[in-house]
Amino acid sequence: MNNNGKYYINIFTNKLKPFKDIIWFLCLFLIFEFIWKLCVHQGEDERILLVLGKDLTSYTEGVNLWTADAVYRVVHDLFGYHDFKIINGYTLYFENSIPVDIIWGCTGLKQLFMFTFILTFYFGPVKKKLWYIPMSLVILLLINILRLAIILIIIRNPFPEWFIPVNEWYNNCQWVNTKECYLKFYEDWFNVFHRDVFVWIYYDGVIFVLWLIWEERIRKPYLRLINKAPETSGDSQNT
Repeated sequence: MNNNGKYYINIFTNKLKPFKDIIWFLCLFLIFEFIWKLCVHQGEDERILLVLGKDLTSYTEGVNLWTADAVYRVVHDLFGYHDFKIINGYTLYFENSIPVDIIWGCTGLKQLFMFTFILTFYFGPVKKKLWYIPMSLVILLLINILRLAIILIIIRNPFPEWFIPVNEWYNNCQWVNTKECYLKFYEDWFNVFHRDVFVWIYYDGVIFVLWLIWEERIRKPYLRLINKAPETSGDSQNT
């Protein structure tokens, strides 16, 4: 490589240096997504969890039941919606609303693994990661329960009329005044919040904020502290 090539590479790398932290965060995010898509799949029924072709659905039953019970307690006991029901341990519903089964994809397991992966391979002191990662996982669990509770409260009432033309365009379907079509559109109304709006808020927003807190409030102050320590010790020796 000639000198001009090295010169322009150096300029390019120097311009990227201020963004190396966010670039590495995004790289870890994409690496995890690639590994997840490569190794983890749903069966024909989305309740089925396949990891490297092996059915691990039974291992998620405990967290499914725990999540459903936690959401029920938040909606029924904390928010005071006494017409909110739970059956079979994992099916939640309001009277005259569609039932929602809590399956492994609703529990936030992917996000927990993602955040653990990102923080494990991201910059920063290991000792601080040992308490920050578990604390963040608890926060993610609590926010996911709140996310599910809010979604269920939103779909407590049927979808509004303006949603019909929007859903016809968005999902390329046709409204027919039948019970089957009504339930299909009701499910699509649920998925607007479950798979679209709140997924992005929870999936990207919360994980990004937790990473940002780590970066700005923990890692960078730690770096400033250890970089300042030699100077302080040197000054004390000189005096």
